Amino acid sequence: MTAEVITVPEGKLPPAITDEHTRRWLSGGGLPGGGDLMRFRPLAEGPPVPVPRLLADSADPAQLDPHISGLLAIGHLLVEGEEADVVVLDGATGRVSSMLLFEEDPGLLEVLPLAPSVEALARFLDAAADLAGLRGRFAHLAGGYGTRAVAEASALYLSVLEAEDWDGGWGSAGDVAEWDHALPAFWRTVALIRPFALLAGPGGGLRLDLPEGVLEEEFGAEEIVRFDPAELPDTLVHEPTRRFLARTGLPEDGLMFRLDTEAPTLPTLARCREEHERGEAFYGFPEDMAVAPERLLRLGYLVEDTDVVIDGDSGAIHAWNIPDAALRPLNADVSTLAFTAWALHRERAIDEEHKLTDDMYQPLADTMTAVLASVDPVACRPTGEPDDWRYWPEVFHDEAGGVL
Repeated sequence: MTAEVITVPEGKLPPAITDEHTRRWLSGGGLPGGGDLMRFRPLAEGPPVPVPRLLADSADPAQLDPHISGLLAIGHLLVEGEEADVVVLDGATGRVSSMLLFEEDPGLLEVLPLAPSVEALARFLDAAADLAGLRGRFAHLAGGYGTRAVAEASALYLSVLEAEDWDGGWGSAGDVAEWDHALPAFWRTVALIRPFALLAGPGGGLRLDLPEGVLEEEFGAEEIVRFDPAELPDTLVHEPTRRFLARTGLPEDGLMFRLDTEAPTLPTLARCREEHERGEAFYGFPEDMAVAPERLLRLGYLVEDTDVVIDGDSGAIHAWNIPDAALRPLNADVSTLAFTAWALHRERAIDEEHKLTDDMYQPLADTMTAVLASVDPVACRPTGEPDDWRYWPEVFHDEAGGVL
């Protein structure tokens, strides 16, 4: 268990918690006080809060489902470090669920199963921390990379979830036999997405050493574009990038990123302006541009009017927004750009089967961001700009756009 543990003295537990195992665990074993998945402020700062007390003064508690009305708030799911869905406890059964607080119409509130007990919840959180740190049951995976390592880590975490007794009623959420999936989407996300970070180990000259053939396996061999070394421009002096483009290549369609296969191979931004390839949309360059346009090579594009460019000297990947005339960091290099495309493509395939986005879009976006941040120090790092705009975290969290 993590070092910081939150417990509540037996005498301060509300009478509404009648399940003896829950009372013993909350006053003895407790719940993790740290971590990036949940925060248990109601337990840390006082007794659990009845759900009706969470409603605004204008909301009518009488509209609540009777089962939901009797639940107790003990914490929150975290999204981008902030408290989001409420973690609620059924004091009679000890079952734990999550709830999106919808004060405008309390009658529409729904709960989603989270854990059969607070003890199980603690085990799930501890296992997630062990997975992130490759310790405990995941320790043997340290230093091992590839799709097999990803699959093994997923199977190990799923075994933690499957070892619990999920049977029985869950109030308004129904019996487990009625669920579309045997395990909650929140934990399936942890199990199936967090292990992506094990795909590739440290590279030589680039951040990552992608397993041979992993892009072909994911996208199909016909979708991978390799560059003829003789056609790579002399401006690209970064040798690890040249080798990666020639030997490993990139998917032509990486979903949010596409290669520009119609233009000359890696033209400089300066040449793009000279040839007016974007016509009137090409507004020019700012005087304080961090990298000279003569050193930036256009690799492809993200969305309309946003190019993906390589710094020919360092191999760093930037997003060049044409209307804003803004150059922003995108990825550390081509290896992490390729990883990002792989992770997004793999997530889409997993979501087709597991429907993670139906109930837990923002936690999924957080998980994708955490995975990318763990392998790429640039892609998710705060920019220091007033709006702190970072492309990949922004698009992952774009629920309306349905990126994931």
